[in-house]
Amino acid sequence: MHWSLDPSDERWTTFIASKPQANIFHHPAWINLMAECYGYHPFVVVVCDASGEIRAGLPIMELKSALTGRRWVSLPFTDHCVPIYSDVECLNELIEVLVSLAKDSNIPRLELRWAPSSRSDMRTDSHHVLHSLNLDLHPELVASRFHQMHRRNVEVAKKRGVRIECGRTRDSLDKFYQLHLSTRRRQGTPIQPRKYFDLLGKMIIDKGLGFVLTAYKDDECLAAAVFLHWQQTLTYKYGASAEQGLNLRPNNLLFWKAIEWGCEHGYAVFDMGRTDLENTGLRQFKTRWGAEEQPLTYATYSATPQHTEDGRLKSLMQSVIQHSPPWICRAAGELLYRHFG
Repeated sequence: MHWSLDPSDERWTTFIASKPQANIFHHPAWINLMAECYGYHPFVVVVCDASGEIRAGLPIMELKSALTGRRWVSLPFTDHCVPIYSDVECLNELIEVLVSLAKDSNIPRLELRWAPSSRSDMRTDSHHVLHSLNLDLHPELVASRFHQMHRRNVEVAKKRGVRIECGRTRDSLDKFYQLHLSTRRRQGTPIQPRKYFDLLGKMIIDKGLGFVLTAYKDDECLAAAVFLHWQQTLTYKYGASAEQGLNLRPNNLLFWKAIEWGCEHGYAVFDMGRTDLENTGLRQFKTRWGAEEQPLTYATYSATPQHTEDGRLKSLMQSVIQHSPPWICRAAGELLYRHFG
């Protein structure tokens, strides 16, 4: 027996609250944030037992785009979103239900931010890795696993006067946004619509599900990051840095303060997010905190051939943004972001 539920349905929220492996990406606040910002249609596919009790489930978004077509994604702009289930039998049933529903609904493409091992008819790709760090109630035990370079850089930042502020206000989010904009422009990547960050503040941070850490030297903002948290997982979601001041090692102190916060508040895992395989520098930065690196595999089910991304178009957009004023980066995000979740 299977149902389609609204993400805010009490049956879904009760189910995920009972599962320690659930994280912020299964929470209705995260799902509804993207639905409201980008106009996606959210729902949760669940498998139930004879009494109607949920045994497995996965949140889904339906996207309709003139550029990328109609598709189901679990979930857009989400590093990973695994099913929550009580046993393997229910998980396998959920996978069958997902594919069957997509076929019955004439959905051209089903995209999963995980890879079911029971389906050989799904195309998989693994262009990213995921880093996760086990936390402890005693942060000094976690710190003992850090690479000596990270420990040294944390001390360098402290000695050079870097301070970290933790905020849950619009002002904190605004400071992050401005630094994020300059970082995205430098990278040649469109920034999320400003509406997205307004909703992030209203629907996530105001609800006690996230915070912003900001690194300062005197009154100068050197780095900032957004962290989300729910159940047993603290999640690093967005980061930004100013080019100047990196010699002060603000990111090292910022990450240490996040790890310390997670330990002191009883979180079991620090999810450091996905990293491109070819980004060896960032992979090393995360691994040196003692994090475990795992392949991050996505799966796609489609009745039609897949088209590869046009790398030339991506390179052109990157060059245009890098050599244009900031409003171009903002405009590109406003126009294009929702199409590529």
